[in-house]
Amino acid sequence: MKPIDFTEHPEGGRFREVFRSAGTVSKHDGTIKSALTHIYFSLDQGEISRFHKVSSDEVWNLYQGTGIKLYTWDGTNTPPQCVTLSACDNCFCHVVPSGFWQAAKPISESVLVGCSVAPGFEFSDFTLMDLNSQEAKKLISLAPKMAEYIAP
Repeated sequence: MKPIDFTEHPEGGRFREVFRSAGTVSKHDGTIKSALTHIYFSLDQGEISRFHKVSSDEVWNLYQGTGIKLYTWDGTNTPPQCVTLSACDNCFCHVVPSGFWQAAKPISESVLVGCSVAPGFEFSDFTLMDLNSQEAKKLISLAPKMAEYIAP
């Protein structure tokens, strides 16, 4: 396989955009966006994707590696949920609804996943959870072990 040219991602790991739809959609607020974007996203063993959210639905697909633990949280008083994408669990994709917080960690060795966002991803729609934010304090009170997934 030809090596993929990745860029460091603010949430952790590395990414490469591989598709941006030429078609556009108009969101309810009147902004025009690409209909769909897709990236390759990689995490090495021991790396994490820190809690972040985007303003569109996102589909995670497992391509390579044993698997990944994907944590999602809706920002309420309900603790975060964990979905394992792996062949052992016969689960290869998961949809994170728009506005949900999400974080991830490989089960063991490096993983390669694909992330599709619709309407398409823009960094202006990306929010990284800050350790000093009210959301972080609430999340840590519900699930103290999730502190490691929050940006300092």
